[in-house]
Amino acid sequence: MSYRKTIAFIFFPIVIHLALLPFVSLIISVLFYNGRFGFFKFLSYGVGHDLYKVIIIYSLFVLGYRYWFSLTKSSDTTKETELKTLVINNGKSNIVINIEEIVQITSATPYVLIHLENRKLLHSETLKSICLKLEKQGFIRVHKSAVVNLSKVNSYKSRLNGDYDIQLKNDNVVRLSRTYSADFKKAFEKD
Repeated sequence: MSYRKTIAFIFFPIVIHLALLPFVSLIISVLFYNGRFGFFKFLSYGVGHDLYKVIIIYSLFVLGYRYWFSLTKSSDTTKETELKTLVINNGKSNIVINIEEIVQITSATPYVLIHLENRKLLHSETLKSICLKLEKQGFIRVHKSAVVNLSKVNSYKSRLNGDYDIQLKNDNVVRLSRTYSADFKKAFEKD
C-alpha cells in the first residue's frame, strides 16, 4: 500500500466521521429536543474535543492493518520459496518426494497421478489445489487435466489446430491445449 493511499485511508474516514456525527446528533436534537442544537455547534464541539482521538484511532487502525498485511504477505512469500518436497498420500503410506523429481501431474479424478522419472504415484488431492501449490515452483497447467514441470520440457510443436505437443525430457508427449498455450509460451520463454 502506498503512502498516498495510507493517508487517504486515514484522512477520509476522519472527515466522514466528523461530518456524520454532527448530522446524526442534529437529527436526534430535532426529533427529541425541538432543534435546540445546531449542526455547526456539534461540528465545532466534535472538532474541538474529539479530533485528536479520531486521528489516533483511525491512524492506528490503518497503520496496524498495513503492518499486519505486510507480515502476512512476507510469510506467504517465504512459504512459497520453502517448498522443496511434497508429501504424497498413497493409500496407507505417505511418501516424501523432491519437487524437482516430478515430470508431470495428470488428473485421475478424484485423485492426481504424479509422474516421476521412473514411477507414478497416486495422490489424494485435486489438480487445481496441487497446481496452486506448485505454480511458483516452475509448474504450469497445459491442459484441463495436466500440469508439467517446465524444467522437464524439451520442446513443443504445433498441431496446426491451435493445440501443441510438448516433448518432455523423458520422451513422453503431452498435449498443450490452446486455452493454456499463451501462458505456457510466456513461461517457457522466461525459463
